Amino acid sequence: MDWIALVLLWGASISRIRSARHSFEQRMLWAAFTALALSRVVSAAPVVAWMDTTTGTEAATLLRHVTGLVSAACLLAYVEAITRRDRPSRGRWVWPTALAVIVLLFVMFLSRGGRIYWADGATGPGETAIVGRIYLVAFDAWLMTCGCAAAWMFAQHARLAPPLLRLGLILSTIGNVSGVINRGHVMTVNLAHLITPATTWREIPALHKTSFLICILFITAGTSIPAWRAATTRLRQRAELRELQPLWEAIIRQYPTVSLGMKGSLQARIVRRVVEIQDGMLSLTSVHEPPTSDDPAEVAQWIAEALQAARAGQEPGVPTGRIPGPDLTGEEDSTDKVNNEAAWLRQVAAQFKKISAEKAAQLAP
Repeated sequence: MDWIALVLLWGASISRIRSARHSFEQRMLWAAFTALALSRVVSAAPVVAWMDTTTGTEAATLLRHVTGLVSAACLLAYVEAITRRDRPSRGRWVWPTALAVIVLLFVMFLSRGGRIYWADGATGPGETAIVGRIYLVAFDAWLMTCGCAAAWMFAQHARLAPPLLRLGLILSTIGNVSGVINRGHVMTVNLAHLITPATTWREIPALHKTSFLICILFITAGTSIPAWRAATTRLRQRAELRELQPLWEAIIRQYPTVSLGMKGSLQARIVRRVVEIQDGMLSLTSVHEPPTSDDPAEVAQWIAEALQAARAGQEPGVPTGRIPGPDLTGEEDSTDKVNNEAAWLRQVAAQFKKISAEKAAQLAP
């Protein structure tokens, strides 16, 4: 289970490096996964043994707790940011509280001489001292606070989200609830030891590991759905650009001045490419009368003939001012209009590519 959690966490962290550069929300999500992945690294038995032997303290445990605490704070900041909408921030308390808990952990760690779990005679052989138990209760209380707040925000936002995003929010809610169960189970044992040092209560390893793995699996899956949607959108946009490429290149070679030469997002590049193709088609209407039909095959044939005439040096006339294309005058949403224009031009580009291939085959020896 530890290896599965480690692979999932590092995979989630590495996959979000690029998106983390673009928004506060994605930076917080990346930081949450990275900090939690680091906490699992310093939980590995060889790492713990090496650090404890080298430093003579339980430095590995302290580092694991601090990175876990930072991970919870970052996750809560991410949830608060994506569910805030236009309201003022509800998470101003997160970082001051996280810093206060970190300071508390360090103070108690140092007051114990760099120990948390090691026996020092305070409560008998093999037992963790009261100060160490208070340390652990403070740590678990913070994680439970973050988990409860994140689960509540995820659940509230899920009621208003579209279906696919709602699924991600529900999975994230379940993951956070499992995390609360995980830490609540541990904190209950520590509180029992604080109240009755001689208690026989102990952590249940199966419950601890299973609830932790469920927490990681569901949070990773839930928060990956928006990333998956973004990735599929980018793939679709790149495919659209490739489909427009043959037609666009043919027009730009003949009319290089219609190229706007601007950079931007993939969506902006699609819009730019649509505009450049349309400008080139408008210039072609001065060479060859455009068809009255908006059939993609006929329009592609007209473009091929007009480009051939223009390359042959035919003297251009006056552009007609009308280029073939679907009638979108009733479209109120500009985004829908551009998408529909791009979809139609992709059909034209596919037919144009077919015509160009046929001509190339005819000219081949």
